[in-house]
Amino acid sequence: MKTKLLKSICVLAAAVIVLMPSCSKDKLADLNKPQNAVGFIVPENIFTNVILNMPRSSYSVMASGMQYYSTYKEVPAVGDKYYSFNGATVDFGGATTGFYTNNLNRLYVLDQALAATDVNKKSIVRIIRAYTFHQLTDIAGDVPYFDAMKGESGLLMPAYDTQQAIYLDMLKELKESAEALNPANPTFTTGDLFYKGDVTKWKKFAYTLMLRLAMRLSEVSPAVAQTWVQTAVTGGVMTSDADIAKISYANTTGNVNTKTQGLQNGDYVSPGGDNVEGGKFAATFIDRLKSTNDPRLAVVSVVWQPSGSSYVANNTPSVQRGMVSGSLNTRPADFDTYSEPSQLVLNLAAPLIIMGPAEANLLLAEAAVRGWYTGATAAAAYNAGVTSGMTQWALWPTVGISSGTITSAQISAYLLANPYVATASTEAQIEQINTQKWLSMYGDDYEVYANWRRTGYPRLKKVNYPGNVTGGFMFRRFAIPNSEKLVNSANYLAALSRQGFTEDFNDNLLTKVWWDKKAGLPFNFN
Repeated sequence: MKTKLLKSICVLAAAVIVLMPSCSKDKLADLNKPQNAVGFIVPENIFTNVILNMPRSSYSVMASGMQYYSTYKEVPAVGDKYYSFNGATVDFGGATTGFYTNNLNRLYVLDQALAATDVNKKSIVRIIRAYTFHQLTDIAGDVPYFDAMKGESGLLMPAYDTQQAIYLDMLKELKESAEALNPANPTFTTGDLFYKGDVTKWKKFAYTLMLRLAMRLSEVSPAVAQTWVQTAVTGGVMTSDADIAKISYANTTGNVNTKTQGLQNGDYVSPGGDNVEGGKFAATFIDRLKSTNDPRLAVVSVVWQPSGSSYVANNTPSVQRGMVSGSLNTRPADFDTYSEPSQLVLNLAAPLIIMGPAEANLLLAEAAVRGWYTGATAAAAYNAGVTSGMTQWALWPTVGISSGTITSAQISAYLLANPYVATASTEAQIEQINTQKWLSMYGDDYEVYANWRRTGYPRLKKVNYPGNVTGGFMFRRFAIPNSEKLVNSANYLAALSRQGFTEDFNDNLLTKVWWDKKAGLPFNFN
């Protein structure tokens, strides 16, 4: 019996010895690894994620500040009444939204995963990196740029670079990247939500972005601006709706347009009655569309009129009405008579335009006025910009009574009734072009906000809400998060000092970034 027991123990011990290698100390480090984690990078998947995260919808202060929207309530009225500074801080490092923790990190990981021979892919990564950084520096001024994303090499406290240096490098990056793109070489295909790997269109994207950045320097450095405008034109910018860089969505879980979802959650989740944040379209926006018989008014705007126990949408232009910005602090009795975004605009499956020919043509029109572009007259470029700004609405699916189809006859009638005034002064022409840009780029809050600071247009309503924190003026920039003082103090304070900012969170945010040199008051007032 003892012999049999001893044999059994020996067999068991042998089995344990056989199994021991799986518990070796070389394997102990694997115990805490997620079992379902992917141990490799799929560049196409990361690239798709990068594109999906290009739109930024977290700053409602921009849209209300540019007087697309108005509200009667105080708390959400940061850009409408300048009631407080809440919501006017740059998102450096939010877990899912921060510039550095979001797309800039993804772009770094993606670039590291690509082989040196993946020239097209690496070039497109550089183009999107420039796009991301220009939005960041436009609202923040000096930011970490050359030293950014070097934490793996031990650089944990990056220097802040001047906006001038950042801009010059972004322009260089766009030029080199566009020139390196070659249709004969592989690129992103199914993961490319814009162009499905069409290198010719990516070149147009890069040169159109270059044109945008070049024109940003029109007041601070006209000679440099002219040089880069002409480089962009020579390279070839967007010319038709087929060149539009857009993201398409679907009304299914995980695939919705997060910007329209934000509008719904913020105010327009149900028609009629009160709204969560007390918002409606602003009078500045609606009055401009209405007074010029702009066919876009019936596309983007409705009034929800009571009908028995429910509400019915009415997009008739004559009934549209906007709330005057900063004029109310309680719900008005006639709240139902003001305009809201149409169901077409609020559709969770609505596309989102990142950049297109409407902007490109209007930038060329201004360049022509300044004598920097001779490929077309300012009037011809302006008319092309207006046309694209209207035809692009056909990308939106019809919802309810609102259709995005604007006919050629409607566009011709609008241009005939509101002609480009080539005989006007240079400043008057710049105003007409950039007011049209404000109309054509509704929804692109970052770019409209930047362009308004550069040009002073459109003319906005004077806001003098009691107790406002800025003296009635829209912010000229956003604040760097105070957390930077804790993690990168010396560089943070040096950047603020260099730009004339203050570390006080309650800074009035009227100090301008480097390229914001338009002479005169912070507003051109109506």
